[in-house]
Amino acid sequence: MRPQLKSALIALSIILTPVSLIFVAITYAQTQLEPVTHLPIVRTSPETPVPTATATPTNTPTATPTPGPGTPSVTPTNTPTITPTITPPIGNLCQLNPSPASAPNSPVMIDDIDKGGEIVALRNVSPTMVDLTGWHMCSINGDQEHPGISGLLAPGQVRSFFNGGGIWHDTQRDDGALYNAAGQLIAYDENID
Repeated sequence: MRPQLKSALIALSIILTPVSLIFVAITYAQTQLEPVTHLPIVRTSPETPVPTATATPTNTPTATPTPGPGTPSVTPTNTPTITPTITPPIGNLCQLNPSPASAPNSPVMIDDIDKGGEIVALRNVSPTMVDLTGWHMCSINGDQEHPGISGLLAPGQVRSFFNGGGIWHDTQRDDGALYNAAGQLIAYDENID
């Protein structure tokens, strides 16, 4: 190649390189700035339940630098998302006077209330073991708690809980209500005898 032609080509490439870079930059910018032709509209009715947050581990991408040239890679990590739940104080459950129809009588039912002997018998009607720790058995007429309800109750098992006296009214109707540790009514017994 002749030296004059070589010099002319070098000069031309020096002049055209910035122009070609500008052309590429303008073309790229135009593809990125396309006008938005529509926006999605999402409607929800007032009856739509609102999801509540729970403590569930989620995968959160975390940027991890890669040695050498290149871009950072994303590595998923398990980060638990914990939302505190505020439980209202239970208070005195034995003063609630619940409706007998509102008790599911499951997973535990009141098998018997012996008012004279101050004994309450509970039956596990579920196929799984039930932990009675923190449960409350109440005398509805006297608004008093039958103490000592605790321990494990195997499927189908009936277990009696004795009280020292003075809770159950021997001569008049005194229904019983059983609440779990969260304060939910589990069982109700209409103790008419």
